[in-house]
Amino acid sequence: MFYDDQLEISAEVWTELLTDREITRESDLDLLRIVYESKNSGIRASEIAPKLNLRHYAPLNAQISRFSKRVVARTGVRPPVREDGKPRWWHVPFLGYDKDGGFPWIMRPELATAFENVFSQDDSEIVYSEEIPIEEASALSEGTVSQVFVNRYERNRIARSKCIDYHGSRCAVCGFDFEKVYGPAGKNKIHIHHLIPLSEIQKEYEVDPVRDLCPVCPNCHLIIHSRKEPFTIKEVREMIRTSGNDQ
Repeated sequence: MFYDDQLEISAEVWTELLTDREITRESDLDLLRIVYESKNSGIRASEIAPKLNLRHYAPLNAQISRFSKRVVARTGVRPPVREDGKPRWWHVPFLGYDKDGGFPWIMRPELATAFENVFSQDDSEIVYSEEIPIEEASALSEGTVSQVFVNRYERNRIARSKCIDYHGSRCAVCGFDFEKVYGPAGKNKIHIHHLIPLSEIQKEYEVDPVRDLCPVCPNCHLIIHSRKEPFTIKEVREMIRTSGNDQ
C-alpha cells in the first residue's frame, strides 16, 4: 500500500520551516538530507540509522514524530491519520509504502522542492574579495581591513529565498534564465550579489533582501567584481549594450 495523503503545506511554507531552527533542528536536517538524496526510490529508517551512527532506527521514528509535531503546531495543518484516528507523524514530511517487510520513506514533493531551494548549490563557494564573510574576517590581522564586515546574510538561505521571491531568478544584468535554458534543473540557480560595497558600510546592519541583494548570473557576477571597486549593475548592462551583444 502506498501512503500519499494530502497535506496542506506548500513548498514556500516548507522553505520557511526548514530555515527556522525552532522547528527544524540540525539533527533533523541530517535525517532529511539522507531521505532527500534517496530521491524517489525511498529509504528505510533501518538504512538511515547506520548513516547517522545509530545502532537502531527506533530513535529516528521518535525524532520524526517530534519534528512533525513542531511542524503541525506551527502551521496548524491537520496531520494524516490512521483508521483509528491517531496521527501518522512520519507521514507529515514523507510518503511511504510497504516493501518486502520494510517501509521506505520518500520525501513529499513540496518538501523536496523546498529542500532543493534551500540547500542546493547557492554560490556559497563563490566569495569575492569585496564580500568576505564575517566568519572569515577574524583570520585577518587587526587593522588590515578598515571596514566592518557584513555577516554572510547575502548567502543566508532565507535572504536568498526572499531576494528571488521578489526579483525572480533571471540575471538582473543580462537577463539569463537558467530554468529557461536548462529546464527544471536550472530552477532558482542564480548568484546573489550584494549591491552595497562593503567598503561603504561603517557598521553592522541588517541587510534588506529586496533593496540590498540582486540576482546575477555567474558571468556577470565575475565582471562586477573584476576590479577593486565593483562595477554597478547599470555599468555592466552598458558594457553589454555597447559591445553589441545585448539580446
